Amino acid sequence: MLMEEIENRLAALAPRGVMCAFHLRYSRPMRHLMTYPSDWIDTYTRENLIACDPVAIWGIRHTGAMRWSALEGRVPDPLDVFAKGRAHGLAFGAVVACGPPQSRTVCGFGRDDRDYTDAELARLEALVVKAHDLLEQRHTLRPILLSALEAIGCGMTYDQAAAHLGISRTALRYRLRTAQEALGAADTQDAIRRAVDAGLLSSNSFTGISRGLPTGPAAPEVSGRPSEGDAASASP
Repeated sequence: MLMEEIENRLAALAPRGVMCAFHLRYSRPMRHLMTYPSDWIDTYTRENLIACDPVAIWGIRHTGAMRWSALEGRVPDPLDVFAKGRAHGLAFGAVVACGPPQSRTVCGFGRDDRDYTDAELARLEALVVKAHDLLEQRHTLRPILLSALEAIGCGMTYDQAAAHLGISRTALRYRLRTAQEALGAADTQDAIRRAVDAGLLSSNSFTGISRGLPTGPAAPEVSGRPSEGDAASASP
């Protein structure tokens, strides 16, 4: 099942909209889905309701599925998020969360007619878990590939990065090219951006300081693809 098909099925189960943050890493989701009414999104954003949203709080701290009605009274709601949501037609809903704390997926689903049945909750949870696992398979990069991207992202030249990683320049280029292909990136810098957006790398690590990486002036950028003289059989 494709990711788009899963998201369509989730949306069909939520007449008043969906909010999904898949694989939250470094407080950023790998993929985001939002179909809530625009007026509710405006209110939620303007008043910064996520800071005390019971649905988000429960999803970050738990896994499984829960009706919003079961959260009221159990999770503090100092900003009256539930009441404000009802004013925008989100009278009923559910939250589904899965994954480890360092890569949590949290989804909210809204209705205006009735509460979710047990069967519907189970269906929502199954679809969210499937989406979470599918994205994990699609975007997982081996540590050696992430290390190569991080080294270049920190401002190292190719020679500095290869020396830091203890590999040849050809092997470094191979790792960077493999990471680009896995992420569907156009070049190394695009791969770095995509890795940060996906939560695979922290943008805070690109200081060249926290890990003792060289911080001197960088040499002119060298293409991430091997030259014709590089060995085609370079090992990652």
